[in-house]
Amino acid sequence: MTHLSFVSACLFAGIGLCLGSPQAQSAEKDETKKWTATKMFEKKDIDQDGFLTFDEFKQGRNEKFLQNAKKRFQALDTNEDDKVSLDELKTGWADMTRNKKK
Repeated sequence: MTHLSFVSACLFAGIGLCLGSPQAQSAEKDETKKWTATKMFEKKDIDQDGFLTFDEFKQGRNEKFLQNAKKRFQALDTNEDDKVSLDELKTGWADMTRNKKK
């Protein structure tokens, strides 16, 4: 249970830091002006191959974000293929949202 809480906290912190980056701030928002995993993914998937690599994930991030970026990326990469799909990001996003509402 402690490990799950840690992973959830890392996901929350990681996605929260993603939202605060200049790159994410310039991303489009949905009709309700809220960030979505899909919009975030589209902005970060620079080569548009349908996956986020670690380099894409950390692109444009500040030093504080980079300190734990690898752990956050690994937590999102649930099938451990060294890339994050939109579905994996959506799952991490859903976990973050669920924990935020508690």
